[in-house]
Amino acid sequence: MRWIREHKLIASLLSLLVVLALIFVLSTVSGFGGNFLTDFINNGVSGISGFFSSVGGNIRDGAAGIFAHKDLEKQIDELKDENAQLQRDLIRAKLEAEQLQQLQELAGILHYDYTPQTFNVVSADVSLKDGSNWLETFTIDRGTEDGITQGKVVIDGAGLVGVVSDAGEGWAKVAPIIEEGSKISFKLARDGKQLGVVAGDSKGQFTGYMLDDGSTVSEGDILVTSGMGMYPAGIEIGTVKSVTYNSDKLLKEITVEPAVKFSSLRKVAVII
Repeated sequence: MRWIREHKLIASLLSLLVVLALIFVLSTVSGFGGNFLTDFINNGVSGISGFFSSVGGNIRDGAAGIFAHKDLEKQIDELKDENAQLQRDLIRAKLEAEQLQQLQELAGILHYDYTPQTFNVVSADVSLKDGSNWLETFTIDRGTEDGITQGKVVIDGAGLVGVVSDAGEGWAKVAPIIEEGSKISFKLARDGKQLGVVAGDSKGQFTGYMLDDGSTVSEGDILVTSGMGMYPAGIEIGTVKSVTYNSDKLLKEITVEPAVKFSSLRKVAVII
């Protein structure tokens, strides 16, 4: 009885089917009702069948809709994953292209006047650098196993980068020349007899002066290392941005744009 109360519709339909079946049997045996009764039973059965067919169709359509929605969600998720992978590939390709360009530049770095000295270089990737503090010490992924030790000079395809301040197996720390207070002796690329000194400042450039107040240094001149001190001669330092005469010191003072783009530095070479 509880089942009947909980499933009234199904119970009613089953009862109707039983009644129709009994009427059909009686009419067949006794001939009662003739065609009218037969038509009534057939119409009743057809109606019930149609009802169940309609319900079944709705269930099929609903199930198909659910599965179609699931397939659509799956396709959307796959497209999202594919898009994310393409974004990662694009970023990786951009970084690899930058590294390739810097590596190609490194191949031509030895065009400076290093002779009669002979140098070997070890290329390395910048493995750790705080993008907001690119003027400070950074780490490369090569170390003592490749002959990199404290004091070794670091360059890239554009010019002088810095000097190794510490090293271990598989790593080395590089102090960039652009660090504030880092002094470098230079000469003009067009005239090696005109000498001077520059140092990094807090603005990411060099400031310095010419040793001879009669120097012809001018805006656009390229500065290279003089060979005095730890740096080999002829490595590009930067380009003169401005020249002023300090009458108190009787010196020509200069500001210099570094040759190396420290903010985007990804690959370097260490002179061994």
